[in-house]
Amino acid sequence: MTLIAERVHKITIAEFDQFVEKISDASDYDLVDGEIVMMSNPTETHAQIAANIGAALKPQMDRRGCRTYLDSIRVQAGHDSNAHDKYKPDVVVRCGPVENRTYITDPVIVVEILSPSTFEHDRGRKLFFYKTLSTVQHVVLVYSDQMRVEHYRRTEDGWRIVVLTRAEQFLELEALAFEMTLGEIYYELPALSGAGSADSK
Repeated sequence: MTLIAERVHKITIAEFDQFVEKISDASDYDLVDGEIVMMSNPTETHAQIAANIGAALKPQMDRRGCRTYLDSIRVQAGHDSNAHDKYKPDVVVRCGPVENRTYITDPVIVVEILSPSTFEHDRGRKLFFYKTLSTVQHVVLVYSDQMRVEHYRRTEDGWRIVVLTRAEQFLELEALAFEMTLGEIYYELPALSGAGSADSK
């Protein structure tokens, strides 16, 4: 007996955009390899971390002619509406002239704040997607349940990761000459503390 596999339809960006326009609740969604995935509602800790990073980034990026967006604009690889990936980072920086679209294709810095419910999603397909974008120089994954930051930075030899776990350590985003300590990232979150050292791979 011959078995014919059912072809699974992958949602396109055009279809995803239509879906997002029609939703009436406060839920948020990503388009992950053609599948619409609902994001969990952010906790106060999540929001505080995003605000701390965004508040430090924005004035410095403004002076460089770059823009800092907090959980407000989605990223896709190009202008092809038939593609299958579209994400909304917690914090994203792009440089260059304003295009006034509902999405961007050329981020330089991407920050995602991890929660247990989105951990595999953020460190899997989404991280892979960001690293394929030629303009991205830094991808920062910030844990919301412990003091831990994974910093992926593009080098001439490929991507390099630095893991930071102590309040006095610096997150250094060399492409735009920006740095802040983990103590500043986790400001007003005294329950999140950790010990360890910075590891490079």
